[in-house]
This record gives sequence, structure tokens and C-alpha cells, in this order.
Amino acid sequence: MTRLVALALLALFLAGCGHSGPRSIAGGECRIFEAPQYEVRGKRAYDQDWIDSQVEGGVGGCHWPRPAPRPASIDAGTAAAPGAAKPTRRRGIIARIRDRVLPARAQFPAAAPPIEPVPAIAPPAPPQPAPAPPRSAIDRLLQPRDDD
Repeated sequence: MTRLVALALLALFLAGCGHSGPRSIAGGECRIFEAPQYEVRGKRAYDQDWIDSQVEGGVGGCHWPRPAPRPASIDAGTAAAPGAAKPTRRRGIIARIRDRVLPARAQFPAAAPPIEPVPAIAPPAPPQPAPAPPRSAIDRLLQPRDDD
């Protein structure tokens, strides 16, 4: 009985060595995504980086053909006219009621007057040394000076 259990365990362990991990159906992951016909452009740099990484993954891993250059007809209708102004946004009801009920806000001047430089303050004069203490009679006797 122990031989049978040991043999079953050995067969179980050896069965795990037959493959290198979980697998999917060969080529199935490439059928999930569709290869783009033309170059895809994102609105922001992050979007463009993500798109480029996905396309490069498909070209390298799934053997997609490289996308063709983007035709001008795709972008023809999406660009706004350079002189076209955006429509003004209507203010909310709370803002409209508040402006009618409350007094007008004080308007601040567009430009503040220039700040005049502050005159430099002269540094204080260095302190005068304290006068020397008077000399004793013995000092004057041992070390006479002309000022004594």
C-alpha cells in the first residue's frame, strides 16, 4: 500500500515537470486584439505612449504588419477652425441669483503700484573698547610709561 501511495506521489510530481507553466491556446491571445490599419494618434503624450506600446507588442508578438501612414482625410473634419471661438458658458442659477441679491464685489486694481526700495540702514558703529583700569602704584614703579 505504501508503495502505491509513493508511486502515485512520484507520478504527480513528475506530471508537473511536463510544461513550463500555465498556457493558452496557441495564438489565441493575438486573436483578441485587432491590428490597426493606420497610425493611431492619442490626444495626450500618455495616450500616445500607451498606443505605441500596444501596437509594438502586436507587431513583435503577434506578427502584425506595421500600420500604414495616417491619411489626411481622417484628420480633415476633426480640427477646429483657428479663428472659431468657443461658445460662452452660461452661469449657473446660484451664481445668477447671488449676483442679483448681493452687492457688487469690489474690483481690485489690475496692477499694484510699484514697491519703492527701502533705503539701506547703515550698520551700527563698532563698540568702543572699555577704558583700561587705573594702574596700581607698583605697576607704575616697575613699568614706567611716558603718559604717567
